[in-house]
Amino acid sequence: MTIFKRVSVLISMILLQATLILAQQPSQQGEFLPIDQLPPEDQLPAAPLLIAAYSFVLVVLFLYIVSLARRLTSVQREMDRLDANIKQGGRA
Repeated sequence: MTIFKRVSVLISMILLQATLILAQQPSQQGEFLPIDQLPPEDQLPAAPLLIAAYSFVLVVLFLYIVSLARRLTSVQREMDRLDANIKQGGRA
C-alpha cells in the first residue's frame, strides 16, 4: 500500500469518526442567544484564539523567510564560486 493510499485511508477514518461523534451530540442550539446570556462554561472568548492564530502564522512565516534566505545565500555563494572558476579558465 503506497503512502498516498495510507494517508487517504487515515484521513477518511478520522473524518468518519468525527462525523459519528458530532452526530451523537444532542443539539442544544434552538435559537440565537447573545454571549452575555450564555453560561460561563459555554462562553469562548475570541481574542486569545485570534492572537494565538496570528502568532502561529507569523512564526511560521518568519521561519519560512529565514529558510529561504539561507537557501538563497547558499545559491549565491555557489554562483560566485562558479563565476570565479570560469574567470580563471577552469572548469566547474
